[in-house]
Amino acid sequence: MTGKTYKSIYYHIVIITKGRQKFLKGDIKEKVNHFIWNKCKKLGLYLHRIGGIEDHLHMLIYIPPKMAVAKAVGQLKGSSSYFINQECIGDDILYWQKGYGVLTVSKENYQRIYDYVKNQEEHHKEQEVWEDYEEINSED
Repeated sequence: MTGKTYKSIYYHIVIITKGRQKFLKGDIKEKVNHFIWNKCKKLGLYLHRIGGIEDHLHMLIYIPPKMAVAKAVGQLKGSSSYFINQECIGDDILYWQKGYGVLTVSKENYQRIYDYVKNQEEHHKEQEVWEDYEEINSED
C-alpha cells in the first residue's frame, strides 16, 4: 500500500445572516464573496462556486479530510463577518446565524449543484429554489 489517499469530497454549504437580515447587497456582497474566495485559498480549501442573495450564501467547496467541516465553516463565517464589520461604514453589522447547512455532493450531481449555486439570484426571482437547500433551522 502506498501513502497516497484519493479524496473527492464536495460540500454544498449554506450560511444565513442572523434573522435573515438583508445585508448582502451590492458592494458588500461582492466584498464578502471576494473575501471568502481568498480565505478559502489561505485555509487550503477549494471554493468551486459561491452565490446567494441578500440574506444567505451558498458555497460548493472542497474541504480536505484533515479539516473538520465545522472548523472550516466557522473560520469562513467568523473571519468574513469580522472583515466586513471592520471595512464597512454604516449602521448595519454582519452577523451570521449560528447554524449552517451542509450536504455532500456526488460527482454525478456536481454540475447540477454548481449551476444551482451559480444561479441563486435567478432561482429566487423565479421562485425555483430547492427548499431543502434553502432552509436552516437554528436557535439564535
